[in-house]
Formats: sequence, C-alpha cells, structure tokens
Amino acid sequence: MPREVVFLSGVRTAIGTFGGSLKDTAPTAMGAAVITEALNRAETAPEEVGHVVLGNVIHTEPRDMYLSRVAMIDAGLPVETPALTC
Repeated sequence: MPREVVFLSGVRTAIGTFGGSLKDTAPTAMGAAVITEALNRAETAPEEVGHVVLGNVIHTEPRDMYLSRVAMIDAGLPVETPALTC
C-alpha cells in the first residue's frame, strides 16, 4: 500500500549577497534553524519526520554537500532519518 506524503510546514532562510551580513553564518546552522522552526510551526516531534529535503544554490565548503544531513542532526532529528540536499 502506498504511503501518503504530507508537507506539514515550509520555512525559508533570508537571502544574502556575496560577502554580506550572512557570510559568517554556516549553511548548516541556517538549515538547522529552518528545520527547528518548521517542526515548531507544524507542532511535530522530530521522531515523526520521515524524510528531510533541503535545497542549496551554491555549496561554499565540502561539508555543505551534506547540508540536509548535518542540519537535521543539529536540529535534533534521529540519525536514522533519511536526508537529501538538492
């Protein structure tokens, strides 16, 4: 039986310019903040999330390749939760 896909909440970060006010903020920190806020808005426990998908336009350091994985762990989701960075 197919499982139903449900989007409970969507959150985005600010848009910055190269070398601007966000230059010292790690993408993983912004991703963790977004995930935490999405869970708060949806009143959902981290254990209830089935999959995490985050988008990132430009990877600025090698760690960013795993942005969704690092951000979701930093946001308190279980390490068993699948994550994809687009």
